[in-house]
Amino acid sequence: MKTLNDWNKLLYKNALSVIVFVCFFPQSPTKAVYNARHWNHPEPEELLPTPPSRSQAPPAVSSGGSKESNSNKDDGVFKAPAPPPKVTKSTTIPTEPYQDMVTALKCRKEHKELYTVVQHVKHFNDVVEFGENQEFTDDFEYLATGLKTGQPLNTRCLSVISLATRCAMPSFRMHLRARGKVAQVFKTLSDAPQHSNLALCTASLMYILSRDRLNMDLDRASLDLMIRLLELELDKSIADQLTTKEMNKVKEKIRKLCETVHNKHLDLENITTGHLAMETLLSLTSKRAGDWFKEELRLLGGLDHIVDKVKECVENLSREDDKENLVASLWGAERCLRVLESVTVHNPENQAYLIAYKDSQLIVSSAKALWHCEEMIQRYSREVNRGLCSSGTPLPYCSNSNVGKAVEDCMRAIIGVLLNLTHDNEWGSTKTGEQEELIITALNCVLRVPQYLPQEQRFDIRVLGLGLLINLVEYSARNRHCLVELQMEGSDVWDSMCVSGKEELQTERSLGAIAALVKLFLQREHAAILAEAETDDFINDAPKPQLDQSGEWKETNEEIQWVASENNNQGQQDKKKEEEDEELDLNKALQHAGKHMEDSIVASYTALLLGCLCQGSPMNVTTVRENLPKGDFSVMTEMLKKFLNFMNLTCDVGTTGQKSISRVIDYLEHC
Repeated sequence: MKTLNDWNKLLYKNALSVIVFVCFFPQSPTKAVYNARHWNHPEPEELLPTPPSRSQAPPAVSSGGSKESNSNKDDGVFKAPAPPPKVTKSTTIPTEPYQDMVTALKCRKEHKELYTVVQHVKHFNDVVEFGENQEFTDDFEYLATGLKTGQPLNTRCLSVISLATRCAMPSFRMHLRARGKVAQVFKTLSDAPQHSNLALCTASLMYILSRDRLNMDLDRASLDLMIRLLELELDKSIADQLTTKEMNKVKEKIRKLCETVHNKHLDLENITTGHLAMETLLSLTSKRAGDWFKEELRLLGGLDHIVDKVKECVENLSREDDKENLVASLWGAERCLRVLESVTVHNPENQAYLIAYKDSQLIVSSAKALWHCEEMIQRYSREVNRGLCSSGTPLPYCSNSNVGKAVEDCMRAIIGVLLNLTHDNEWGSTKTGEQEELIITALNCVLRVPQYLPQEQRFDIRVLGLGLLINLVEYSARNRHCLVELQMEGSDVWDSMCVSGKEELQTERSLGAIAALVKLFLQREHAAILAEAETDDFINDAPKPQLDQSGEWKETNEEIQWVASENNNQGQQDKKKEEEDEELDLNKALQHAGKHMEDSIVASYTALLLGCLCQGSPMNVTTVRENLPKGDFSVMTEMLKKFLNFMNLTCDVGTTGQKSISRVIDYLEHC
């Protein structure tokens, strides 16, 4: 019994046979045979026409174009149906109130193109970082192999130069420091001082690494190697392992390498092991050096080399004919003294060592340098507004302002070192006061030198000079006697202490040191009072903010609205002008406040110096009283009390400076 499906198949075959018979019946037998032979590969023009539907009437057949019209109308018989969409859109309806409707696009698996799923893909930055790390690792391992002791000397030198070239790039230095490889490199090169050429290459590597001032990562072994390289220049017993021609080639490579980094203080024409090691030491030894570094620098002999360098530079200060060499010597001494200043701050061990080293060689050299600078400051003054002195002689002018700048910087560095060596130190004060003409030079830095400096530099040098004099006379009766016996030219003193800026003449031909200091105190105290009054006037007379006139409030039926006026632009301009005037007034007030602070500090330091001179000396008390108005010490004690309150707010309570001020105040109040 045939099923329904079998009947459908039979019906489909019969229908197909009828369609084929009808379509091919009008053709000739030859054409039919041809089509039968090529049934599987019909020609394009032989495709079957589409039969008309039952609802449509059979088209009229013309005698000439029946075949073409049927072919055009029945082209879609064997056309494939339109493909289903590859991407479908699905929407998920939320079942809970807190859920959101989710819309997603889905693609059937058979429509997806071939692809490969890669899991755990790294981010772009991670890939770059990995590449940099791998590149550094490969380069360092290759270069570190050439640094080992078993390698030939030429190979080791070439590896050191190659490593220094790579270290000229900040990124390579960063990796080198981050992985702690600096100490490892210098440990491998610990035998460098035994070979002059390898020592030169190692010193160049140290210099390149010192250009990066982010941190200090030298250990004791590296510092010891640096000190031994400093000593190498003085040792002529080491035979060169290379010929002169080969050594010159090495120096030329190092010179070109140093030109690629910051080399302001490096003498490129003097590329030696000692010079590179000294520049490295001066670069690394700064305020960021820890206590361990200061101690190791002393124990390993680094301070000795720096002090010797200061002496060498000071000996060249007397040769003023060569200005370039003079500036180089001033800058060299200034850099070494800055290092010594940083390693002696709150470090009694280094202070005592430097005072005793080679019979106080540092103090002797510093005193000579300060005297030279005080003599040169007038000849190489940078002060633009140079008129006539009170004596009527014009001040000399030097076109080379670099000399004047170098002299000023060197003076500040010298006094900074002497301040540390004499602070609360009777031995240091005595040794320093014994130097020839040091006390008179320090007094000139307070009373005479400031007039040859630019306006913004005068306060610093005056306060430094006063601080040095206070340290010298606080614990030494001999220094107090020497200071009191000094005589100062009255005209120079008056010009330097003039506050108003107008030149006034002084009738006295000379003034004693105490009288000159009392005049300085009175003038600065008076200037501080005036500056404070002007500041108060600015604050009290500050303009009140005016009402906004750019519009007005108008009341309507429903609300109150702000309505801009027609001259709104004019109001904005007036407002902008008022703001500029207020800013100008504020700047003036700040300038007066800064001037008041400077004058108050100078007056306080001068009063403290006078109080130290008065202690234990009734004669000095009488001299100071004679020069004070009405012979009253209250004006000095009031200034010192204000200064002590200021120090209590800004400094740790109980410091030696605060104790000295309190002691002087008690003494003056009972005079």
